[in-house]
Amino acid sequence: MAHIIWAPRAFADFENLLDYIARSEPATARRFGQKVLTRIESLADFPDSGSFVPEDETLTYREVFQGPYRIIFRSSASQVVIVAIHHGARLLRVDELEDDES
Repeated sequence: MAHIIWAPRAFADFENLLDYIARSEPATARRFGQKVLTRIESLADFPDSGSFVPEDETLTYREVFQGPYRIIFRSSASQVVIVAIHHGARLLRVDELEDDES
C-alpha cells in the first residue's frame, strides 16, 4: 500500500474548491469533498491508476477524474504525491505543478 502525500498546492486547490462550492451549497461541498477524498484514498492501493497527463511529455504525472476535476499525482511503489486538483476546462501548465512542493 502506497502512502498518500499532499503537496501544498494540491491541498490549497482542494480547500479553495470546497470553499467556493460551500458558498452556495454547503451540503454539496461536503459530498463532493468526500468523493474526492475517497478517490484519492483508492490511489494508495492502486498507485498506477488513471492515465498519464496528456500535457506532460515526461510521463511523470498521472490523473484520475472526479466530476470535471482532474486529480493530478505522481507515484512510486511506496508513495502517491497529490500535486494538484485542477478543473478540466482550465489550461494546465505542467511546469508549474510542483513549484511549491516541499
